[in-house]
Amino acid sequence: MFRNPLTWLLLLIASTALAACCGSVPCDCRDELDDALVFRFNTDVSTTQGFRPEELSTVYIRRVPLDSAQKPISETIAVTGGRRPTVQTVTINNSQPFVQSGTRKLDEYRYTIYLGTRRAPTDSFIVSNIRLLDDTEADGCCSCNVNLVKKLQVNDGPDLDLSKELSDTVLLSRKR
Repeated sequence: MFRNPLTWLLLLIASTALAACCGSVPCDCRDELDDALVFRFNTDVSTTQGFRPEELSTVYIRRVPLDSAQKPISETIAVTGGRRPTVQTVTINNSQPFVQSGTRKLDEYRYTIYLGTRRAPTDSFIVSNIRLLDDTEADGCCSCNVNLVKKLQVNDGPDLDLSKELSDTVLLSRKR
């Protein structure tokens, strides 16, 4: 069916104007950190719950799929401080520090963060019952992912609701 050339011209102008409007607006969503769980070690050595710097030279993280039929059964990596002599924080995200395996997200695993050596851990923190619920919020030309629910447990303690907190960081202290 042949359309009036004026209709085509108006359609071209409208789509160009819309693309120019949205194309010039930068979106700063920080979506890559939305699901991230950040753990900071207590380094206050004036208390009995703080870790000494030498204890934080290497931190190990093990992840185990909740579905035991999944392969690999478990993976362990070592995190070092890089240029710093100690590890201050550990971030667990869908693709960090482990490579994302298929479409599984970080809430489909249980994690263990431990200090010491791989064979003889001195302190360990079991991160379990991770629950994430996301939604998309649109504002004009930008569409950003937003966490509605972000909860977890450390060492079978009470639920930590990071979606309600001002900070997404969990403080890890020595158990005593």
